[in-house]
Amino acid sequence: MILSRLLERVLPGSLVGRVFALYTVTLLGFVLAGIGLFCYYQLSVVLEDEQLRGDALGSIISPIISDSVVIGDYDTVRQALSRTVEHSVLKSASFIDRNGGVVKSLGTPSGSSQPPNWLIDLVNGRLYDVNLPINVGGQDYGVLRLNFDSRDIAARLWTQIRLALLLGALAIGGGLMLILFPLRRWLGGLNRVQAFEQAMESGAVSTDLLVADQAPVEFRQTFEVLGRAAANLQSQRHQAAVTLGAIADAVLTLDASGQVILANPAACELLGLPPEQLQGQAASKLMPQVIPVTTTLQPWRGRRRTVRNSQGQELVIDSTLSAILSPEGETVGYVLACRDMSEQHELDMRLRAELKSRASALISMRKVLEEFTQDLATPAPNASDDLEAISGMISTLVHRLQSRGEQLRAIFELSPDGFVSFDAERRANYVSPAFTQLTGLTVAQLIGQTDTQVEHLLHQQANSAVRWRSFESILRDLPSDGAADAPRRTIIELARPARRILQLGLRESQSNVISQVLSLRDVTHETEVDQMKSEFLSTAAHELRTPMTSIYGFAELLQFPGIKPEQREDLVKTIHRQSELMIAIINELLDLARIEARRGKDFEIETLDLVHLAESLLHDFNPPQQRPHPDFDRGRGMALVQVDRKKMAQAIGNVLSNAYKYSPQGGAVNVRIVNDLRDGQPIVGFEIRDHGIGMTPAQLARVSERFYRADASGTIPGTGLGMSIVKEIMELQGGQMHLESEHGQGTVVTLWLPEVTPSQSHSGWQNLT
Repeated sequence: MILSRLLERVLPGSLVGRVFALYTVTLLGFVLAGIGLFCYYQLSVVLEDEQLRGDALGSIISPIISDSVVIGDYDTVRQALSRTVEHSVLKSASFIDRNGGVVKSLGTPSGSSQPPNWLIDLVNGRLYDVNLPINVGGQDYGVLRLNFDSRDIAARLWTQIRLALLLGALAIGGGLMLILFPLRRWLGGLNRVQAFEQAMESGAVSTDLLVADQAPVEFRQTFEVLGRAAANLQSQRHQAAVTLGAIADAVLTLDASGQVILANPAACELLGLPPEQLQGQAASKLMPQVIPVTTTLQPWRGRRRTVRNSQGQELVIDSTLSAILSPEGETVGYVLACRDMSEQHELDMRLRAELKSRASALISMRKVLEEFTQDLATPAPNASDDLEAISGMISTLVHRLQSRGEQLRAIFELSPDGFVSFDAERRANYVSPAFTQLTGLTVAQLIGQTDTQVEHLLHQQANSAVRWRSFESILRDLPSDGAADAPRRTIIELARPARRILQLGLRESQSNVISQVLSLRDVTHETEVDQMKSEFLSTAAHELRTPMTSIYGFAELLQFPGIKPEQREDLVKTIHRQSELMIAIINELLDLARIEARRGKDFEIETLDLVHLAESLLHDFNPPQQRPHPDFDRGRGMALVQVDRKKMAQAIGNVLSNAYKYSPQGGAVNVRIVNDLRDGQPIVGFEIRDHGIGMTPAQLARVSERFYRADASGTIPGTGLGMSIVKEIMELQGGQMHLESEHGQGTVVTLWLPEVTPSQSHSGWQNLT
């Protein structure tokens, strides 16, 4: 109640003011929300791009720094650092060797405006320096450090934010100015209703008194109806007055001899003579076609004749002659009532001609439909009535078209590809269900839109950083002969409702009904597979290049004759270690490829006691550096699982090896058998817990990626493929790998498998969901 009263006080009293106030609030809300989303998006994208660019710069110059520091060429290091900070957002780039020496190059500060401190603090909080260790041949030479210029980055962001605020203010001001003038022009004339009331009282009603031509259609139509109703009311008043004064039909009062005694105005108008000239005239002379001169007057009804009045007009009248009887029953006069039937007679003649023409048209239509229905399996109706025959053939054709329409509709609805057809005016008139699923656009958004508007809607759903060809460009490349087998296609990337790579096809039609058809095909999976292949080959080549470079370099050093025996032995050992690392990478790559290719077809699944298997593996396991064996907790007893013994041993061995490697400072490694329920089904897990370096949430999310290693320093040996192999083995056995870790506290890896009873051991694999 209080809120409604407050709104009544705040809102303007006029309709124009209320519409303008509602539009102002809505426009202000949307513009401010858009500016906020834009600023947040720009901040996230720019900072992420700058961080990635800094990481990329570090990765690019790291090999140059490594090669230079090995031979002690610090001038090259200084030049590389100077080129790095030049024309970049880096504040400084420096190399710190292991003895504390620093080679540093400072960037040139830009002359941009000073951003606010809160924005600089926000950039500082989101960006972190790039620190890359320089290791060559397992020896640490120092650290490459890149520092970002937070003030420069914040200044660029501040410029974009101020520009967005300025454009938003211009958009709000321009929108309000554009809406105010039409509102006043269209709705400002509603006060003419008072003039309409006065016009009704005076009897001069016109719809022009109500609204101008610029008023909305609904107002014009409403007041036009009111005007017509008022005019009809005035007409009825006038007709009632005329009816009271005279009869509508021509009425002539005759005496016994047939002479006119009295004529009403309608009769005067019918005969074209004034009342004084009609009185005393013989009716047979005035209308000889109705009353012949030689005929004795006898009453009749409904006699239709054609007469010609004094003005030469030819009229068709329907007459009735009634006798006026005296009390004694004698005829003392007659009443001749005449009705002008000229228009009705003309309509009758037109109707007869129209019926004749329609009969001829029905015969022609029947012949045409018989030609259309000759190829149908059902013969055309052999009816004598043309209308019945035409109705039957039309029904047959409609049924045929409905069947074909249902077939096409079923094809489009079942097709995974999306389609939009455009009519002759290039407006969308059909949208398939698959199109709405792929693009996230509704049928209501697309139907009736032009091809340019549909393209704009797709652009709104697309990734703004990806450019793709316009419809106009695709149609321009179509062959001039309109070949149907040469549609032009392009690839687009949508960001909403989900990231999808779509293949766009546009086919132009020569039909008068459909101008063109737009098709979309989801090629996301094919594109991602190609990208994954490229990334895997690049990563594998990089990982193999590192040990190969060391082997090549140290083998080249062995060719020098001046090398001492102890140095030669150290070089040979290094070559041997790098060769073992490369062989381990190749073997694990082949193992992983074999697992993925065969998808468990070579697994020898058998029912095993996980407790007994764990005891056997822990007994044979040899911890590195004389460290103690893992502590083992058997849990509640026997736990039967269906696994491949060798593959399960490989998975457990990889996890145990990582537990010792990633706890280089020592600490106990604990192993235990755990039990749980998943979706009501019992599961059993092999849990390995270490107290090592642990992982951050970001590292934990990538731990099963190929070649990914949580240790960025390179001091802990490994290929980065072990956990990927463990994940593949567990999933192919119907299980899964679960990890929990805290940075600096250690990691817990649990290998979960479905637990089976002795009676279920023959039933094969069971999936763990």
